[in-house]
Amino acid sequence: ASFGSWFLCRHVRNGAVIARCSQPEISWWGWRNADDEYLVTSIAKACALNPGVKVSGGMPHNGSSDGSEACDADFDSSLTACSGVENTGTPQKLLILDARSYTAAVANRAKGGGCECEEYYPNCEVVFMGMANIHSIRNSFQYLRAVCSQVPDPSNWLSALESTKWLQHLSVMLKAAVLVSSAVDREGRPVLVHCSDGWDRTPQIVALAKILLDPYYRTMEGFQVLVESDWLDFGHKFGDRCGHQEKVEDQNEQCPVFLQWLDAVHQLLKQFPCLFEFNEAFLVKLVQHTYSCLYGTFLGNSPCEREMHNIYKRTCSVWSLLRAGNKNFHNLLYMPGSEQVLHPVCHVRALHVWTAVYLPASSPHPLGQDDMDIYLPPGSQSQEFSGRCLDRLPKTRSMDDLLSACDSSSPLTRTSSDPNLNNHCQEVRVGLEARHATTEGAEPHLGEG
Repeated sequence: ASFGSWFLCRHVRNGAVIARCSQPEISWWGWRNADDEYLVTSIAKACALNPGVKVSGGMPHNGSSDGSEACDADFDSSLTACSGVENTGTPQKLLILDARSYTAAVANRAKGGGCECEEYYPNCEVVFMGMANIHSIRNSFQYLRAVCSQVPDPSNWLSALESTKWLQHLSVMLKAAVLVSSAVDREGRPVLVHCSDGWDRTPQIVALAKILLDPYYRTMEGFQVLVESDWLDFGHKFGDRCGHQEKVEDQNEQCPVFLQWLDAVHQLLKQFPCLFEFNEAFLVKLVQHTYSCLYGTFLGNSPCEREMHNIYKRTCSVWSLLRAGNKNFHNLLYMPGSEQVLHPVCHVRALHVWTAVYLPASSPHPLGQDDMDIYLPPGSQSQEFSGRCLDRLPKTRSMDDLLSACDSSSPLTRTSSDPNLNNHCQEVRVGLEARHATTEGAEPHLGEG
């Protein structure tokens, strides 16, 4: 087939698959490839042959292993005789999601590529997402860096941010992933995703869709498996895209594709803070070491290159740092056991600038680091903080702590939305003046709670 390497993952309950590949071979002459058409049609047939059966609980099930041989035999016969599908039901209409715009897809015919013609691919629906290519994403990222490097609080911050189109690109990516997720989960339709080569926009969409569908990929172990399988093993060109190669002369190959995908995962973490086992610091550290070259995980353009240069034996893996047992990267709000399928809001107004990456002064630090003073505003490091190792940033304290740490020489300026609570604080403060007078000069104690 003229398609590139294929990769499939299957929904365990309804049998629908997510397949990914590169663009078909069409060219300006409108060539047809019987192998391509047969292969795409076979995806829908395979899903119709084994859609899963309902169990007593109402959830579909793929059946026991005892019937797998019979199912394989039926599938093989259907591929040769094309008659097995009529006996098992009409195949669902295959969704072919092209990450490019229609104009860009047609322009690729000059290079021998192109897009599927629905006339030649029966029972298929082609949808174009209009995602930008690597050159547009690179320019957008450069504009974003320029905006973030301006002096603090510029008057045109929002308009300048909008002009970068970075959040718009994230929105389109999330919409494409939601479209794939909804087609597989709600409609039970098989989906085929591709762009031009299948190693930039394609893994972005497929990997995001798998996070939306499967809670396993929201764990630290599952996220590692996802990055290894959909990005590293499938051949995303980290060397060229991140500029790691020794002789990087053509900067047109550089583009923060993986960083953009991590930003999209960060947006999901913001909207669903209790459904991810890892925290934001986990993603930030992964961004840092994607470009630091301190670990060999993201060196080279393919597993073949990493094997040829003996990267696996000469370097350490970044997962040794981001292991599941490292509590610094564990999300304290995580609720395990949730089987919820994520349906994020993809509008630009619902997205946030990743200040921890693009504005490093706001970068979250894992627990236990001693350089948390960068979070404190100038002049806030009073005597009570000197000589004390800050293991985390002090945040809002409870009312009891505020009363015990209240200094009688200064009025209580912290207010609450409840006026009754404010009056109560002022009354208790007056009663505490005598006690504070006896302990004048004593250093207040900050409770660890």
